[in-house]
Amino acid sequence: MTRSQKSDEWKQQLMAAAEDFDVKDRVLHKIKERQQQMEGKRMKKRISVIVAATLVFGVTSAYAAIKVHELKNDQGEAVVKIEKSENQQPAAAEQVIKTFEDVRNSLEPGESAAVYFPGPDNPDKRVSFTRMPVVHETSAALQNEVGGFYAVPAEIAGGYTFVNGHVDYPFNYRQPELFAEMYEEAEKEKKVVVVRKVSPEPKIERVVTTYKGNAGEAMITVTNFEGMKYISEETGPDAVVEKVKVQNKEAIYMASKLMDGTDQKVVKFYQDDKKRLFEVIAMKPTMTKEDLLAIAEVLR
Repeated sequence: MTRSQKSDEWKQQLMAAAEDFDVKDRVLHKIKERQQQMEGKRMKKRISVIVAATLVFGVTSAYAAIKVHELKNDQGEAVVKIEKSENQQPAAAEQVIKTFEDVRNSLEPGESAAVYFPGPDNPDKRVSFTRMPVVHETSAALQNEVGGFYAVPAEIAGGYTFVNGHVDYPFNYRQPELFAEMYEEAEKEKKVVVVRKVSPEPKIERVVTTYKGNAGEAMITVTNFEGMKYISEETGPDAVVEKVKVQNKEAIYMASKLMDGTDQKVVKFYQDDKKRLFEVIAMKPTMTKEDLLAIAEVLR
C-alpha cells in the first residue's frame, strides 16, 4: 500500500486518538449505568489497536488495489486516498492488541510512549507511539486546550450532546538515536516489547470528541492538515465507498469491517479555508449513513 510519510504519521495518531478514550473493561463492568457508553468505548479501542497492529507489522495487501477513491480539495489535489484491495484485511494479532492495551493503560493522563516489537513479524523495525490523553468531560474545558484551532460545540443539531473529548499531538518519528537504543535493548535483553516514555510536539494535530444523541453515539475527529499532503488507507473488497455531499462539497462515506469483524461507518469531508479534515464515525451499529451526514452537515 502506498502512503506518504505524513500519511503514516497521521494513521499512527488516529490509532492513539481512538484508543485513548478506552477504559479497561473490568472497570466498566462494575458501572452498570454506563453499559451503553462501554459499548462505544470498546469499539474505539478496537479501531485503534487494529490500526496499531497494521502499522507495527506492516500488514498490507498482497495485490494491487481494485480501485482508489479520492477526496480532493478545491485545487483538485487528493487529501484522502482509499485503496480498495482484492483481498480481505488480515486478522490482527491478539497478543499485539493486548500488549498495546497494557502499555497505554500503564500511562498517566498526558503521558506518551514509544513502543517497539522486535521479531520476524516486524522486519522494518517499526516503532509506534501511543498516548494517554487528558480527557475533558465538558466542552468548555476542552475548548481551553483547543484554543482557536476549532470551536468545540456543546451540542450539535439533531439532539447530540457533548460527552467527552481530548486533544492529540504529533510525535517526532525521526529519532534514530532513541530507536537504536530500543533495538539494542530488545536484542541484549531478549525482550518481546520495548517501551520508552516520550514527549509529543506542542502543535495540535487532532481534536477528538464524542457526542451522544437519540440515533446513537458518534466520534468526531478534526485533523489539522497544515503541512500535510494527504492521508491514505486500505480497505477490503466488500467495503462500501461512496461519494456524497456535505455542505455542498464532495465528501466520502465508507462502510467496512475492521479486522475483527466490527462494522465501521464514517463520513469524511475537508475544509479548504481552514485546512481541516473532519471524520464522523458511528460508534453504534444502529447509526445510519443519513445520521452521519446530518451531523457532518452542521459541523463548522
